[in-house]
Amino acid sequence: MKRRSRHPSHERPESIRPPTDNQDLGLGARITQQTRTRFLNRDGSFNVERLGMPFLKSLNFYHALLTISWTMFYLSVAASYFGANILFAWGYLLCGPGELVGSTGQTSAEQFFDAFFFSVQTLGTIGYGRISPLGFGANVLVTLESLVGLLGFAIVTGMVFARFSRPQAKIIFSDRAVI
Repeated sequence: MKRRSRHPSHERPESIRPPTDNQDLGLGARITQQTRTRFLNRDGSFNVERLGMPFLKSLNFYHALLTISWTMFYLSVAASYFGANILFAWGYLLCGPGELVGSTGQTSAEQFFDAFFFSVQTLGTIGYGRISPLGFGANVLVTLESLVGLLGFAIVTGMVFARFSRPQAKIIFSDRAVI
């Protein structure tokens, strides 16, 4: 008894058929046929340009943090840290006088620095205890700041781990193949 094949001899199985326009996965089959340029440049960067995407959707903050230099990464973390502390210090000052018990500042600059360093202690969960919130607004702000601090440090820790564990492709192109 002879077994009959699922595919007739004049038809190829679908896995062997050349891709049609609808089946191209975007890996460069049509691009390289039309333009005769490399899909990857010699330095390992992609030779691709995205068109028709809205600007905000084209931004990828995670990818940017993964690919910037270590110096820029640490500078952006430090800038975010100081920026958050400055914003929360202004928030404490906006709550009004007497909301931070233990603040000894007489001038507005001294009051700002007291609020700023209280914010540093709260964001970093240090809490020396010299200054404490008294009113409802200041307590809500402390609650929000402690949450921002915990989540911020967790995100930075994850980003540092992701940067260290990211594989680096060391692709070198040659004009001559070595076999």
